[in-house]
Amino acid sequence: MNLKIFVLFSIISALLLFIINNPINTSSNNINAADTSLKDKDKDKDKDRDKDRDNCITNLKSLPSDYNIEKLKFVCSLVTSLPSCKSNKGEAIFHFDKKGESKTGLKILAFSLIHGDEPASGSVTRAWMERLPDIAPRNSWRIIPIANPDGWRANTRGNANGVDLNRNFPSKNWEKESLRYWNKDMKKDPRRYPGTNAASESETKCIIDHIKDFRPDFIVAIHTPLGTLDFDGPKLKYPKYKDLPWIRLGNYPGSLGRYMWKDSKVPVLTIELKGENSIKRMSDLDKLQDISSLVAIMANKRSIKNRTTDD
Repeated sequence: MNLKIFVLFSIISALLLFIINNPINTSSNNINAADTSLKDKDKDKDKDRDKDRDNCITNLKSLPSDYNIEKLKFVCSLVTSLPSCKSNKGEAIFHFDKKGESKTGLKILAFSLIHGDEPASGSVTRAWMERLPDIAPRNSWRIIPIANPDGWRANTRGNANGVDLNRNFPSKNWEKESLRYWNKDMKKDPRRYPGTNAASESETKCIIDHIKDFRPDFIVAIHTPLGTLDFDGPKLKYPKYKDLPWIRLGNYPGSLGRYMWKDSKVPVLTIELKGENSIKRMSDLDKLQDISSLVAIMANKRSIKNRTTDD
């Protein structure tokens, strides 16, 4: 009996000694697992950035007008995309950010090609992207050059679902007004179909997410072919621009102007180029960007003055 006890005691002692010398390091295992997970996420982010860069270069090279390939490659190396920003067919909707130099600078969100059959509008934002790294802008910029990639590839105004994204924003009373306006006033024009529900489209949701993420003080939307500068915002004395007249076109149910200015009091400048062949000189595009910045500053000052007066 004593021998059995001695053997059992020896076995237990050996086991205890083994456990002491070989602890189960769960914390280390958890840290290693977390490190592996973070590395995997970083690799995925790098892959996404590479895809955004390659898409940026390939797509923006295809737009009309001249461009500088080295500058284009550089700005495309800086683009990224919000996780939610995918087209209906799954293509990433990339954007470019440039932080302003002034502490009191505004945030300006600019986008083009919300209508896929207006490629000249994308040439403007491409030029602005190329220019921004070479200057010290007062204001911060976020630029989405191709807001409707599926429509752009198909050369259609609407997206892959045939929805006019500039009638799909969730403006107030969208359910009552939008389809009624499309049926009665637009005579069911398929090019201006607003969709079955407000913000039903992936691309619309992407722009809304940018508005929430970037919180712009001013928005610039670039279109063709009406040849005007259309402003939804406070009353201003507009700066002169010889190539495009200032004309208030009004806004419509589901349009960006109604959604952002009428409903949220964020001014919207719509630049309507004169058709697809209106881009001739890079200096003209620079002036358009400078005018956009100037109007943003003027509108902000006017809004502050109006609020002070109301108080």
